[in-house]
Amino acid sequence: MATQQGANIQVQKTFYNDSQMTDMNSLANALLSKPTELSPIITHLAGRDDKRFPLSFLTEGAGNTKSIDRMEYEYRVQTHRLRTRPVAVTNSTANLGIGGSTFTLVFPDKRFIKDYVLVNSKGEKARIMQEPVPYSGGSGWEYTLQLTNPAATTVLTGGFTAGNLWAPLYAPVGVDFSRGNASNWQSPGKVRNKITTVRKSYHMSGNAKDFVAEFTLPKAGGGTTKLWMDYEEYQHMLDFKEECEMYYWYGEKSYDANGHTYMKDENGQPVIIGPGVLEQIVNTDTYSTLTETKLKNTIGDLFYQMTDANQKQVTLYTGTGGLREFDEALKSHFSSNTFKVGGETRFITGSGRNLGLTGYFTTYEHVDGHVVNVVKSPLFDHGPVAQARDRHPVTGYSLESYRMVFVDQSNYDGQPNLHMIAKQGREMLRWCVAGSVVPRGFSSTMARASDVDGASVHMLKTGGVCLRRFDTSLDLQCVAA
Repeated sequence: MATQQGANIQVQKTFYNDSQMTDMNSLANALLSKPTELSPIITHLAGRDDKRFPLSFLTEGAGNTKSIDRMEYEYRVQTHRLRTRPVAVTNSTANLGIGGSTFTLVFPDKRFIKDYVLVNSKGEKARIMQEPVPYSGGSGWEYTLQLTNPAATTVLTGGFTAGNLWAPLYAPVGVDFSRGNASNWQSPGKVRNKITTVRKSYHMSGNAKDFVAEFTLPKAGGGTTKLWMDYEEYQHMLDFKEECEMYYWYGEKSYDANGHTYMKDENGQPVIIGPGVLEQIVNTDTYSTLTETKLKNTIGDLFYQMTDANQKQVTLYTGTGGLREFDEALKSHFSSNTFKVGGETRFITGSGRNLGLTGYFTTYEHVDGHVVNVVKSPLFDHGPVAQARDRHPVTGYSLESYRMVFVDQSNYDGQPNLHMIAKQGREMLRWCVAGSVVPRGFSSTMARASDVDGASVHMLKTGGVCLRRFDTSLDLQCVAA
């Protein structure tokens, strides 16, 4: 977005000045007129200043946002092409396929096509000799096959037990008068999710403080502009961003597979909670002590699935415990191998009696050439989930601090894999309810009446985080006991 450019965004605490800080240049008015533009740029600003919400910063703050006009969104996902099928029923007949004899195997469906040569995990090949027929002993399809190896003593040594996988190779046919066969095709699947409305309110007395936060923001056409808001409101805005960050991570769907929401508020309205990133990730694993081998295999498995990605990038979100595990795993691997470079002082600073130890790993370059960057998430250290979880037996840190979430933030078809979805016009709303006082920065058209000796301010956002490819990320949790 144009408002993301320039990047010299700063905020400072100052006293309110009537001649400089009018209602016209208040952040309240700016958010009312341009929530789509200002919400990402304030996230970018607060993300750099406070670092409490890296997920918001790397989606909304980086401009990876999309506004929609409905409460739900859908997208298509092309999964890896299905090539293998498992044997459904074990064939215990001895010497299957010996001397070129035909034999039968039962598969769960009719995906394999007549004439194709199939191969099993042992590399043995057999041709489908006729159209499959429904299995008489239950569900499934019965295939008649013949081994391609012409040796008279050849028998099938594997692939006849339930669960064994077979895959199609090619379809050889007779020299003359052959007939056409068929082909399989696979269409993309469809994912549908909903977005959530999150609110936060705060109240102030009639004796409100005079401190304000002054913002210097870049303008779309170049240059900068100064906006302001109550300093107390700025602190509450940071808290609201943090609560949104918690939803982006830990959101759990409140609707079923058919989209029905059974949770209702006091007005009978459905309380819709969309899935957070952790619920969208399908790959999970555990570790007790991280090693470079575990890291190498984990990253290798993730990248192996990213065959169609552009600008491949994986971000590792973790807490202080995870940072330590990551650093110690790489240092242990480094110290136990003889290829380390001698005579270097990369981890030592100073000289003589004034030496210092420095140098900690925050990046990992895989043998395949892909790079993983580590980002610390304070929520994993001090958030509500972290406070409620069990403690690590050695450090006493929360086990949530050792959680490592590998998020695929590559581009697919020119679109970011991880991005923010928001309701159009509700990307960030603020309004006040005026009592004996009206909060600064709010015009009369934005105020609501109240007889309270004070006022209240309300913030609202309708949105969520979308992880388009959910099979190329991993939630790795520590189970040390």
